[in-house]
Amino acid sequence: MNDIVAFDDAEDYGFGSLGQQQSQPSQQHILWLQRTARQMSEEYEEAFKATSGISGRVQETGHTIEAGWKSFLTNWLPPQYEAKTRRYIVGEVDTGETREETDIVILRPNYPKSLREETQILAGGVAAAFSVKSTLRAASIAEAAASCARLDRSLSPREGTPRKELSRSFPYGLLAHSHGWKGDGSNPSQNVSRNLFEADQRHATRPRASLDLVCVPDLGTWNQIKSVQLPMPHWPEMLEGVPPEERQQIIEAMSQTKIRSAFVLNAAQSQGEILASFLTSLYSRLAINDEQLRSLADSFSLMGADTGGRNKVRIWDGPSVLSQGVLGTPVSQWDHFGFGAEYATTYGWHVPW
Repeated sequence: MNDIVAFDDAEDYGFGSLGQQQSQPSQQHILWLQRTARQMSEEYEEAFKATSGISGRVQETGHTIEAGWKSFLTNWLPPQYEAKTRRYIVGEVDTGETREETDIVILRPNYPKSLREETQILAGGVAAAFSVKSTLRAASIAEAAASCARLDRSLSPREGTPRKELSRSFPYGLLAHSHGWKGDGSNPSQNVSRNLFEADQRHATRPRASLDLVCVPDLGTWNQIKSVQLPMPHWPEMLEGVPPEERQQIIEAMSQTKIRSAFVLNAAQSQGEILASFLTSLYSRLAINDEQLRSLADSFSLMGADTGGRNKVRIWDGPSVLSQGVLGTPVSQWDHFGFGAEYATTYGWHVPW
């Protein structure tokens, strides 16, 4: 595992608008998106009304929060995607670790009907999975990161393309109804970013073991994105005037393959926009394995989930997380899209088809 880097000492890295450049939406499209965001907010509030009368009963509150998120996801995902609560995901690898209960599991459309009511769900039948918390705190993030990494260890490695090797076959996220950083002078968004960065370093030993999504409707949506920096060509004239000792360091840096990963906070502000950005990201991730969702995911992307952003970045050594087969494959054959520069490629929430 890479050495632990303090959040404040980490490189601040900007990820630009991902995916293909979108044309500006029409005024009618903007109004439709605004109405949809309001509808999402209203339905979310309706789904969580039951929690207002529960006090002091932690387990019952937790189950009600799960039911609220399940109701919201059921209403906003296509009908062929069924949401189940409190299921155990059965991986392909026996790690000897105790299998954990997963709060919400979204089933793939082709998962057999006879198996859908079972408490154990085969990993191959999972479209997405979520840990659900009533109130997001530092411990909640650490717990979700540990659960995600533990689940990843039970999944067989997939090789052959950068996306397969850097991402799981399904996203794993963290959903919360609210957060616990509401004191005067508190910076809740910064606290979430800091705790995500630190928990990821403690628990994820490879990029695909990281959390993919975090949504707190009264705070924001975080998306985990990855960028592969490829070796860059360099010429003597590029380094004219650079001291010899620095020149060698620059050449070595330009000759390496690096993977950058970061939890980028979407710019959405209102509850409806935050929920819309979360669903847009989820649609895009589901569409990687479901061609029927791709056109709808592209339309939803206009809600702004692929606007990019900045955050602290974790840097991985390419040869330690990508197979020799991938590293030896011409970049033109990668399942990638360009980002920022000719020698970088990004894997995030919006992908090319």
